[in-house]
Amino acid sequence: MKWLINLPTLYRVIAIIHLLQGLFFLFGGQNIADQNNWSYSVGFAAMAEHHGSTLICISIFFWFLPSLISIKELRKISILGLAVQAILILMPIYHALFGYFEIDPSFYIMIAVLTLIMVLFYFASKAESEVKI
Repeated sequence: MKWLINLPTLYRVIAIIHLLQGLFFLFGGQNIADQNNWSYSVGFAAMAEHHGSTLICISIFFWFLPSLISIKELRKISILGLAVQAILILMPIYHALFGYFEIDPSFYIMIAVLTLIMVLFYFASKAESEVKI
């Protein structure tokens, strides 16, 4: 079955999304605090910057991985990619459930996009048409 998007391209799409999120956290701490009516402090800035730099590191990993290993190996390690994506979806859901921030339409859009990426990632990693033995 030919899938909608191939696995190497999907890895790069994920990389771009995480890079954009990382840059937002790295440089947008004040904006994040303001949007949620939180106090902006040195500690808040440090945590936002730390989270942003972590997302950028994840982005680099996802961007270069398809160039470094074969498609067969990429399919094998995709379970790790799914685990990373699951953690990155579960944390905001956890925070929303415990009232860390107000749930607004952007929250649902973020969860929908990240869930769609996980679904595409799963099916792309299972697509038989990508196996080149």
